[in-house]
Amino acid sequence: MKKINYLSIVFLMIITISAGSCGRKKDNTVSGENTKFSLTELAPPDVKDAQNGDWIIKQEMSDAEKLNPTVTNDASATGIYIYIFEPLLDVDRTTYELKPIIAKSVPVVSDDHLTYTFDLREDVTFSDGKPLTAEDVIFTIKTVLNPFTDAQALRNYFADFKSAELVNGDKYKLSITMSKPYFKTVYTIGNTAITPKHILDPENVNDQFSWEELLAAQKNLDAKKYPEMAKYAEFLNSQEVSRESRYVVGSGPYKLDKWITGQSITLSRNENYWNKKEIPNFPNKLVFKTIQDQNAAVVAAKNKETDYMFVIQPIDFVENVKNPEQFNLKKSLVTEPTYTFIAWNNKNPLFADKKVRWALSYAVDRQSIINNIIYGMGTVVQSPVFIKSKYYNNDLKVIPYDPEKAKQLLTEAGWKDTDGDGVLDKVIDGKKTDFKFTFINNNNPKRKKVMLIVIENLKQLGIKADLQEYEWSVFLDKTKKHQFDACYSAWQLSVTPEDPYQIWHSSQAQGEGSNFISYINPESDKLLEQNRVEFDDNKRMEILKQWQKIIYDDQPTTFLWSEPSRYLYSDRFRNTRWYAYPDSPLLNEWWTPVASQRYRN
Repeated sequence: MKKINYLSIVFLMIITISAGSCGRKKDNTVSGENTKFSLTELAPPDVKDAQNGDWIIKQEMSDAEKLNPTVTNDASATGIYIYIFEPLLDVDRTTYELKPIIAKSVPVVSDDHLTYTFDLREDVTFSDGKPLTAEDVIFTIKTVLNPFTDAQALRNYFADFKSAELVNGDKYKLSITMSKPYFKTVYTIGNTAITPKHILDPENVNDQFSWEELLAAQKNLDAKKYPEMAKYAEFLNSQEVSRESRYVVGSGPYKLDKWITGQSITLSRNENYWNKKEIPNFPNKLVFKTIQDQNAAVVAAKNKETDYMFVIQPIDFVENVKNPEQFNLKKSLVTEPTYTFIAWNNKNPLFADKKVRWALSYAVDRQSIINNIIYGMGTVVQSPVFIKSKYYNNDLKVIPYDPEKAKQLLTEAGWKDTDGDGVLDKVIDGKKTDFKFTFINNNNPKRKKVMLIVIENLKQLGIKADLQEYEWSVFLDKTKKHQFDACYSAWQLSVTPEDPYQIWHSSQAQGEGSNFISYINPESDKLLEQNRVEFDDNKRMEILKQWQKIIYDDQPTTFLWSEPSRYLYSDRFRNTRWYAYPDSPLLNEWWTPVASQRYRN
């Protein structure tokens, strides 16, 4: 799952959403205290007489991390590189079924679920005109498996990978073998963005790394033993490889034009795109413009300096742009698979006791925050599964705001104000320790408002919490390295069958894995492992509901709410379709009548 830029870090947690529960319905609304907001329906396609041209300038809160899809976990980056790189298979945004992109069809799967055979299209080319073949797929997988690359979030999905080989030397036929069954293999392999071997490995360095060596190196992270592997990873991890257009080359409808640090990332239309008949690329340019200050971002939208923005602060969506038509803008309110939570670093002794974590959850008045900060546009959640998913455990009781219960649990956990200074304390490892900690934030104004309310709630219990804000890249680095006490975070989910292993398994708490809260529970691990090898969807549903109960009982995070996403965009665009899907909408589908086009090349 990817952590959302506007809320927290980014990774690839996966979840299934039924088409019925996530599709747009007429009269579908979310309610605030004094008003109702209509959710945007998924409109039918509007591409008759569609014309090329114009730009779309999208506001971003910060620079992307990297644009090489193998070595980035940043949601901002994902929302950009999806226009540059393509996978073998993709998920249809309306049916949620797998559909072929680079592959001719879904793979042929052996009866034992260990071998997957892909036939690749022979007309796919990278933007430089070079053909994309199965050798590029093999190369990409090797860069994921290289334990020295910054691909740990992807690598966990390849935990049972064994080998990938050309079939009878055919560069357009690929056989992938797993060491044991994994129900998501077809998604794991199929959804991996393919990078060009001829650009990133012209000297064929990766050819010398056998599958056995790559897998062995993961168990022995010794750069001295695998110097060439480590050296290549250093190259792939570099900023240069993820920022310069000569390296950021994919087969998608757009290509990297330029990246001006802290200002903008510009993609230009791939005029030689191989798949124009099926996947459009109407705009000439997609410009991702960094405007960190949200007040300035709203002003920029009103002044036509940007064309599209995610609205972080609900007050901007509801009050400050009450009549968007006077600025030639439109609004969209879209249900997307996300949820928010307060992340407690479970390695911190302050949060090691389950009773303390329960006390913290009782101490947060979630419904009041929903009503007052996000105008009622949120639904309280109790687990890390999207609330509209069929896998969500509806038997979990809502945790109410109950400060007296919180005080009781803190007392039971040994926290008392022994010196009368108003702050709880306890002897930990022989040393008197005050219950003081710091929330970190990535300069997100909405999140800051929420944290200040939580800080005040905790103060009433005798807990002293501060707030420290950082630039996005620093915030991201601190969370990835577990260098934080607590933060307000969110996961952006996908619409493929769920495997929470990446976020919650104890193995992913190592290094810069996605289990950044350092949650460790053998019972949880066991169920996550069972889920991976179970192909019966009903049985996996039961496994996941049992697993959610374990997470609920442990409260390693305080689960907050799921809320719809808010957007502002220019009214000159046509075919603006809003999907219940991450990275909604697809900007390459938007087009502008010639008479309304604002930007010319």
